[in-house]
Amino acid sequence: MKTFFKLSGYIVAFIAIGAVVAFLVFRIVDSNKTGTVPLLTGKSITESAELLTKRKLFLNVEGKEHHGEIPAGSIMKQNVAAGQKINVGEEVGVIVSKGPEMYSLPSFEEQALADAKLTLLNLGMKIRKVTWVHSDTESKGRIIAQRPLPGNIASNEMNFLVSLGPYDVSYKCPSFVNMTIDDAIILARELGIKLSIKKQGSRVIFQKPEAETVIKNGDTVEITLGRGWGMWF
Repeated sequence: MKTFFKLSGYIVAFIAIGAVVAFLVFRIVDSNKTGTVPLLTGKSITESAELLTKRKLFLNVEGKEHHGEIPAGSIMKQNVAAGQKINVGEEVGVIVSKGPEMYSLPSFEEQALADAKLTLLNLGMKIRKVTWVHSDTESKGRIIAQRPLPGNIASNEMNFLVSLGPYDVSYKCPSFVNMTIDDAIILARELGIKLSIKKQGSRVIFQKPEAETVIKNGDTVEITLGRGWGMWF
């Protein structure tokens, strides 16, 4: 009888040891199983986590960055390439997009281009293109229009339409001699001529350049005032 119980004890012990060995072998074999990393770029965090869970892998958000094309909340980078095999239970690190970086853009219209450049530098923005055109309303170097328009924008680049000033118009200088100073000022303003007035008086007695000389709008004509020719004042 003792021999029977002793033999039974050996059998039970053998079975128990076999079960332990089998369990350990199963754990070792299971730990060596691998999962294929899926493509996560462009997918949402939820979708990415589900794809990894099916392969017994885990998602680890390592950071967030701005991206001009990938929407906010979607994966923009993964630290393990798609198609690569890793052990089950391991993590795949990802960087999540914060969407495009937004800039608060002021209006630059009627400002000098040099001033706009300084403002853009302080905003961390840059000029992409400057187009120069003649303008009768804006002086040279002033901004006529901008794109994008003022407001919140995703781009950090600006396009400007900048004035070259009015077209040069050539014509023969009129005769200011013997005109009253008031009439001379009115005519000069209409022609876009600047007057440089010398001496005092009510009428123009001399001008430089002379009448019929070819000048351009914006040029300066020097006039000398006096009593006038053959007139008493």
